[in-house]
Amino acid sequence: MLILMQPDLEAAVQFYEELGLTKKFHLQGKWAEFDLKGTSLGLCPIDAKDLPDRRTGFVLEVEDLKALYEELVEQVKFMSEPVEAIHGLMVSFRDPGGNVIDLYQPTPEKVKEFAAKAAQKEKESCGCSNPDC
Repeated sequence: MLILMQPDLEAAVQFYEELGLTKKFHLQGKWAEFDLKGTSLGLCPIDAKDLPDRRTGFVLEVEDLKALYEELVEQVKFMSEPVEAIHGLMVSFRDPGGNVIDLYQPTPEKVKEFAAKAAQKEKESCGCSNPDC
């Protein structure tokens, strides 16, 4: 289970419902829980003064990050536009409680290509005539 602290539980419940997560149950002012395909996301109320600004390490993997970004950009406060790295595309946003959530689309084909180029470069810089080097 993942638990995110929320100073406004009702706003957070609405936010995650609008993102399309499946709500398991919601106890007004006390707790809410969503199903993340076998993992639970719990939303726990907390006083705002006890909630520092922080990253959560909470990452949701998506199939088409750019399309989802375009779909949500008017309703979600993204921290930037999607960023492309060797391992995939990422974009971060804040939920109503200030928790930073990352959306991630892996690009395994780019990782394989990068690894192959790095191995070739290492082989070329070796200077050895052995083909197994």
